[in-house]
Amino acid sequence: MKTVNKFSDSNELFPYSFSYKSSKEPQNELPNHMHDFYEIIYVHGGKGVFFIQNTLYKMGIGDVFIIPNDTIHHAKPDKNDLVTSSVIFFSPALIQTISTDESFSYLSLIKEIKKEKDYKIHLSEKHQVKLEQYLANIHQELKEQKLGCSHASVLITHHILLELSRLRANQNTEPSVKKDNNRDWINDIFSYIDQHLQHNISLTTIADEALVSPAHFSRVFKDITGMGLTVYINKKRIFKAKELLITTNYTISYIAEKCGFESIPHFYRTFKKYIGTTPAHFRKENVSK
Repeated sequence: MKTVNKFSDSNELFPYSFSYKSSKEPQNELPNHMHDFYEIIYVHGGKGVFFIQNTLYKMGIGDVFIIPNDTIHHAKPDKNDLVTSSVIFFSPALIQTISTDESFSYLSLIKEIKKEKDYKIHLSEKHQVKLEQYLANIHQELKEQKLGCSHASVLITHHILLELSRLRANQNTEPSVKKDNNRDWINDIFSYIDQHLQHNISLTTIADEALVSPAHFSRVFKDITGMGLTVYINKKRIFKAKELLITTNYTISYIAEKCGFESIPHFYRTFKKYIGTTPAHFRKENVSK
């Protein structure tokens, strides 16, 4: 699984894409993936589940999902009631940063969501109408291609980020995470993996932790995440390694050990497979930015 690039080379100056009221059959959804851009998903109708990072969310009308960069996710619509959604894909470089006395910024919502790992906001009917109008306006701007339509689309996206920030700040209800009651154990396993990345995690060990058979665990895990256990663990280890390469001065060998790789060559091979470059080159390119 590699990073998805939503923007074409010819559109690098405007890293923004929009999908309006589209529906996909389950087999046409992307498998488990992540990307460097941000994503705002609004559900107009239909049902399904959404695997984001370590949690399963139920999808339904009025749900908004915020996907930060480097976040594993995979949508699974109900084949008998397909999800219809609108999606905004954008680079954070398009979002304004204005110096004021307020602590608010347009990207603060995404930073908080990434920190708290709660990716879903459910809208009341009143706020559904408001957000749907914003999305319809973006669709109209991009469809008509009038002067300044790109600017208008980004400005509307700023409005959406502001509205969602206010809603989330005012929410004092129950957490939005909705677990599948038949699979509560899988959510606990995602947390277990995060906490034990430095150690050897075998299928037998983790199935015992979940109190299910290895065969049942493998079947359910792949059904939910779209990948096998080994691939998932390697991806999680690489995400952790990326963060440590950028935010610490740890040696590459220490990072490899801390992330649970059995050897330096194994770390280099896995890192290059998923990121497309070596750990040293990745650190040099990103720390110097």
